[in-house]
Amino acid sequence: GSMPYAQVHYPFENKEFFEAHYPANFISEGQDQTRGWFYSLTVLAAALFDRPAFQNCVVSGMVLAADGKKMSKSLKNYTDPVEAIDQFGADALRLFLMHSAVIKGEEVRYSDDGVKDVLKSVLIPLWNSYGFFITYANIDGFSPKEAPANPRNPLDRWIMSVAEGMVDGVTKALDGYDMSGAIDPIVDFIDSLNNWYIRRSRRRFWRSEGDADKEEAYGTLYSVLMKLSLAAAPVIPFITEAMYRNLKCDGMPESVHLCDYPVYDASRRDLDLEWKMATVRKAVSMGRALRTSFNLKTRQPLKTLYLVTRDERQKTVLLEMEEIVREELNVKEIVFSGNEEELVDYQAKANFRVLGKELGKDMKLAAERIETLTASEIASLLDGSVLSIEVAGRTVDLTKDKLDIRRLEKEHLKVLNEGSLTVGLDTEVTEALKAEGNVRDLVRGVQNLRKESGLEVTDRIALTLCGSPELKSCLDSFSDYLKSETLAVTVDWKEIPAMTDIEADDLLWKVALVKAKS
Repeated sequence: GSMPYAQVHYPFENKEFFEAHYPANFISEGQDQTRGWFYSLTVLAAALFDRPAFQNCVVSGMVLAADGKKMSKSLKNYTDPVEAIDQFGADALRLFLMHSAVIKGEEVRYSDDGVKDVLKSVLIPLWNSYGFFITYANIDGFSPKEAPANPRNPLDRWIMSVAEGMVDGVTKALDGYDMSGAIDPIVDFIDSLNNWYIRRSRRRFWRSEGDADKEEAYGTLYSVLMKLSLAAAPVIPFITEAMYRNLKCDGMPESVHLCDYPVYDASRRDLDLEWKMATVRKAVSMGRALRTSFNLKTRQPLKTLYLVTRDERQKTVLLEMEEIVREELNVKEIVFSGNEEELVDYQAKANFRVLGKELGKDMKLAAERIETLTASEIASLLDGSVLSIEVAGRTVDLTKDKLDIRRLEKEHLKVLNEGSLTVGLDTEVTEALKAEGNVRDLVRGVQNLRKESGLEVTDRIALTLCGSPELKSCLDSFSDYLKSETLAVTVDWKEIPAMTDIEADDLLWKVALVKAKS
């Protein structure tokens, strides 16, 4: 408890220095030290100075083995930290611990699987985003140095706004000594960057010709990657250092850890655009959930997506960004409606437990009347209205809690509702849609083969295919699409040795490719 004074030999020397730096901004120790060091500091400070010894206290809990027992050298019930770092990286281990309950004074069970999940879900996507930029910037010989002042593409404005929101969230959490809370905005931003901005912007970087939109995309991605490396440096110091050193321009500090921490720039925020994009992403997420629930892979095109909302602002945004939703969910058309009745049939029955107390002997008559309610009447009840009906000469007020209401999906439709938005997916796969899905499976397989063959992303290829007559028909219908997506100069239909199998549902493409002669 005498550490704050003894470390500077106070009061015998360094009196001015001590008084200028006391009390400490924060102290940090394990929970088991609460009654030892923390208590001693407080007692001595109160007795000597009548003031606290520290302004903030960061308490860590106990790290237990995966089986919930205390880590023990004799039991060998934990992975050697050096082995964990060698296998997963120091950043993964650090992030696992910092994003856990242990830094809030609670227990956490360490497991290699937990660290592996951090690597897979956070750090690899981060590195993939950085790698995407580096790959295409090197191809185009492009060296951006700053963000575009006023980009025309809403995706650019959106990701820069979200980046500032990330900086704001991380800064506020760190200022409040909430380390776990500081990591949440970083994880969310990596997801937004990798799974939305880059996904939606890929074709802008793929263009062989340079234009203003492509330059703005490069400038935007560079600026947000740099901002991310600065904001995340205290949490994942090694990966951010590697990113920064390769991204930095002349005249900038040698290390990310020598840079000033980024300052929130409110002028870059566009909260209205963030709300719009969140609305679109919600619709896409709901559509993907429907696909997943019914084993409909995204590569399989579907005919129609139905979007139902009575929120006019929400509807306006979805109409404005209809093309994004259509592409992300791989549907041929989107149908908008303000009425859920077009997607489902309603069926209402009496809730005997609730109405029985109110109606007694008239319950049977009420139940018969309730089963005749129209779809519009049931819909109004779901919206919170009160419906009056006549039963045995008296008026009964119905509300949705007095009924058992079921939504029955119409043929081929799968429906999901969240708040004010209902999404319906036509799950019927026609022969034409199936053929296109088979070719999309082929495209994915060819792209993987390109990577495995060590081809550059700009290399043209000569493609050789064979398979069933059904697949030959698929190819005939979508050969131009296949060529444009895979950079194939020629596509031959014949069987040759050493071909690779690519699955398309229950069928198999046989594929071989070589780099095309220039």
